[in-house]
Amino acid sequence: MGHALIDLINQCDDQHFNRAYFDEQLNTLFATKTYWVTENSSTQYQENKEWDQWAFFTASKPISKYETVRENFIGFYSNESKPAALESGQFSCQDRDFGNIVGALYFELELDPGHTENFHFLLGVLPKTKFEQQKETILQKYNNPEQIKHALKEVSQYWQHFFSHTQVKSTDQEFNTFMNYWTPYQAKVAFDVGRVASFYYWGIARGYGFRDTAQDTIAITIAHPEKAKERIKLLARQIFKDGQVYHHFYGDGQGETTEHCDDPVWFILAVTNYIKETSDFDILNHKEKFVDTQDAFTIYDHLLAVIQFIENNLGKHGLPLFGRGDWNDTLDYIGGKEGGESVWGAMFYITFLKELNELLKYLNKNEEITRTEKLIDLLTQNVDKYCWDGEWYLRAFGDNGTKIGSKSCESGKIFLNTQTWAVLAQLPDQQRLKKALASVKSELDSDQGPKICAPAFRQINPKIGLITRCVAGKKENAAVFCHPTTWLIQAECLLGNGNQAYYYYKKLLPSKIPSSLYKTEPYVYPQYITSDEHPTAGQASHSWQTGTAAWMYRVIYDYFLGVRPTYDGLLIDPVIPAEWREVEVRRKFREVEYFIKINNPRGLQRGVKSVKIDNQLIEGNLIPEIKGKTSLQIEVFME
Repeated sequence: MGHALIDLINQCDDQHFNRAYFDEQLNTLFATKTYWVTENSSTQYQENKEWDQWAFFTASKPISKYETVRENFIGFYSNESKPAALESGQFSCQDRDFGNIVGALYFELELDPGHTENFHFLLGVLPKTKFEQQKETILQKYNNPEQIKHALKEVSQYWQHFFSHTQVKSTDQEFNTFMNYWTPYQAKVAFDVGRVASFYYWGIARGYGFRDTAQDTIAITIAHPEKAKERIKLLARQIFKDGQVYHHFYGDGQGETTEHCDDPVWFILAVTNYIKETSDFDILNHKEKFVDTQDAFTIYDHLLAVIQFIENNLGKHGLPLFGRGDWNDTLDYIGGKEGGESVWGAMFYITFLKELNELLKYLNKNEEITRTEKLIDLLTQNVDKYCWDGEWYLRAFGDNGTKIGSKSCESGKIFLNTQTWAVLAQLPDQQRLKKALASVKSELDSDQGPKICAPAFRQINPKIGLITRCVAGKKENAAVFCHPTTWLIQAECLLGNGNQAYYYYKKLLPSKIPSSLYKTEPYVYPQYITSDEHPTAGQASHSWQTGTAAWMYRVIYDYFLGVRPTYDGLLIDPVIPAEWREVEVRRKFREVEYFIKINNPRGLQRGVKSVKIDNQLIEGNLIPEIKGKTSLQIEVFME
């Protein structure tokens, strides 16, 4: 019965608003709070409201004892793994109107040898407005063993349906297991709850990140496009008329601007990905308010605001002004007073301006097409002119023009993101792109995976920022950051390197490193893995709290297996390891289930020779949207 912030700064007072009582007739413990705080900062302002829910806890067996006082149940100098009440058998069986409340239920069970008995516990909440009318009905319903079985069956059916939207069958069973189950599951958890509170973040100082939330939508669109649509609407409400956004925001509408140069542009990803998946162009006409307007504007208008932000955010090299950071939050002082610039930001802008340009062409928006193409050309020319360092691309320019991510640097000579996003941006110099990815292999790859930068910073540099204050080999300071590794896999696919893409995929799998060293769940991507620049190399941290799963899910199905949504249908363009002679993919797309068999008899990495739909040869490798069908058999031959 707590609150993340109040538990830390005012728990001694907050305990006076807790209430708990046991209802013998209903065999249930109930609890609520008479005062409820939603303010996310330390303030003397006192909100005048209560928690609008009743929590309840019951069991299918008659409760003989219960405890509501935390100190009584756990005891002094003990913890939840060894509660004092279980050792002593003493429960106060008292209702409570103050203090640190817990809910602990006790009943005795005797079993003869070899016998079993089924029972269940039920924990939930009910709105206070419906509490008196619904409490008996809900409790009676779930005291029925058949209803419990039915509810569990519904949970199982839900997940079976969720996972059925994408399935792959290859010769690599570990790959199949992760891509069929663990990766989409982690992506959904991140979308639902992973951005507010976790083992690593406490849910107050962080809130929803704009860029995180936008990226979370790309995975959920496959099985739950309606959820992605609602999240896009939520994101639209965090955008200002000039294209700035809240860097992070809360469910109560509060937010904070930080002038990160990348935040607004992720909105383009969320919208274009959603439309490609659903063909729901009507979302562009939906209206939401900007943060700073009373009138509502269309989602399309919000996209135009992002273009305006890009136009107004270019520095002296014609590259994006860094502000307080780009995707890498720890490069937070490169911006400085004179306006440092992000090379990665330029590549990022180019990538999503091209995405937006594709949508604009589909909509015949000629004025906006001209506007975006002008920006694309300008940024491309400036990256080509200023940002190549001979073997790889620079990461940034400091506010005094200092090169960051250059072979002339003592630390942080090369950064991963500017090599991969050069490919994602489809910069024109193919030789540079190939050389950039070769430099990733030679300069950044390690036993743990590709490092986010190297060598690690070992001296504090206040003109660069927090990255230089972090211990070498962890977090952004030369750790193996999992999220950007997905972009490396996509880049290798775009250049047709199926073997190399598979190599990086396998290296990043959470099950690869022994759990005694890894320290996090062996089925969940963490934020980072400690690299060989620290003695604890292989140790992972911040599991779940990452965009890795969403991106890995899309990169593998869209670019590696090559079943990629477009506005006109599904594009088939697999980039797979040469050793894979056959792979099967099942993909639900716009109410149709596609059963796709990819044949690779010559052991190629890329190249579609022919595609058949229901045994009929088609021209090219784009499967158009076909009305009136519920399933299609697709056969692909590589050559």
